[in-house]
Amino acid sequence: MSGQIIVTISTQPGCGGAEIGQRLARRMPAVYVDKRLVAKAANGLDAVIENSDDTKTKSKFWELLGQTPILTNIESYIPEIRSVVSDAEVHEKEEEILLKLVGKNTAVVVGRAGFYRFREHPRLVKVFLGGDWQYRHDNYKRFYGLSDEDAEDLLRTTDQATERYIYKVTGKDMLDIRNYDLSFNVSKIDFNVVVNLILDYVHYRFQ
Repeated sequence: MSGQIIVTISTQPGCGGAEIGQRLARRMPAVYVDKRLVAKAANGLDAVIENSDDTKTKSKFWELLGQTPILTNIESYIPEIRSVVSDAEVHEKEEEILLKLVGKNTAVVVGRAGFYRFREHPRLVKVFLGGDWQYRHDNYKRFYGLSDEDAEDLLRTTDQATERYIYKVTGKDMLDIRNYDLSFNVSKIDFNVVVNLILDYVHYRFQ
């Protein structure tokens, strides 16, 4: 395959989107982008903007950012508890950073409404990961060391916040499978099988 391919992964909380995304990125191979990297880049850009009026300096930041290898260590990766920001200017900056991070690279983008933000790309594969409530609840307990009750409260709150965020950015219901090319219930299937099926689909479409 030649030419840029973008795979976006939209995921319900507790479905292992980061782990699946990183495994997929290693196999393609592709750069990997998620909320943590976007937030890190946003903090760097804020510092550049605050400390410099030099356009060349800001351009250099984007140049270096585009050269950064974007793949974290799966073995040490623990998903952070999601937060949702509603400010319109933050959304705009986030989209700018996301597009810059991906650039001309083949990429796997987890979250951040990627299925919508890259919707005009001709070689886009949109994936959705969902899972049964108990499976996601148990993952939250394990990831964050929570009691049954606290895990349930956090998961319910995060579900609602994530769906509101997607609707605010896209005007779409994130649970509507018509938004996606592929949809998986990850509580019923091994992560490696999910990765293999996505790769098969990508190869079939763009061979």
